[in-house]
Amino acid sequence: MELVKNFDAFFVDEIEAAEEKLKKHLSAHSKLYLLHLLKHLSESEDFFYSDLIQDKPLSIFLLEALQKNIFEKIRDLRVVGDISLIFSGLYPEHLTRRMVDIDYFIDLGKKSYHMLSDTYSNYRTQKELFVLYSQLVAEFLYLTEILTEISGDMHFMDESNLARAYSRWHKTRVSRYLEILNENKVVPIN
Repeated sequence: MELVKNFDAFFVDEIEAAEEKLKKHLSAHSKLYLLHLLKHLSESEDFFYSDLIQDKPLSIFLLEALQKNIFEKIRDLRVVGDISLIFSGLYPEHLTRRMVDIDYFIDLGKKSYHMLSDTYSNYRTQKELFVLYSQLVAEFLYLTEILTEISGDMHFMDESNLARAYSRWHKTRVSRYLEILNENKVVPIN
C-alpha cells in the first residue's frame, strides 16, 4: 500500500512541477483526471486497450464507437481520448512510426472528449462528467504540454531530432520543443 501512496505522490509532484515550470495551472477536474490516467498507465499491463482496438486506426475506432450502445460508446470515446492524450504528451516518440503526427492525436483527443461532454450534457444527473470532459477539451493542449514536460524529464523523448522538434513546436506551440530548439541555437520562424 505504501508503494501506491508513493506513486500518487510522485505523479502529483510531477504534475505540479510541470505546472509551475510552465506557469499553467489545470482545473481540479483535469488535474485529477490526469493523475488517474498516469496511475492507471503505471498499473495496467494493457493500458493501450489493444484487446478493444485490435490494431484499428483510432479514427476508425472513434467512428465505430458512434454506432454502439451508450455504454460502449462512452467507453470507446474515453479510450480514444486517453490514448490520444498519452501519445501526444507522454509518448510522442511513439508517433515517429506512424503516418500521422502529434496534431492528429491532439485533434482526435479533443474531438473524443468533446463528444463525451456532449453525451453527458443530456443527463442532469451526470453534470459533473459533463464538466470534466468539457474541461478536458478546453485544457487538452495544457495537458499535452504538462505531459510533454514530464516525458522530457523522464527522458522518454528523443531531443536530438531537431527537425521533429521544429515540426512539433510549429504544430502545437508546446514549449518543451521550443526549449530543445533554443538549446541547439535554432530560432524557429513563426
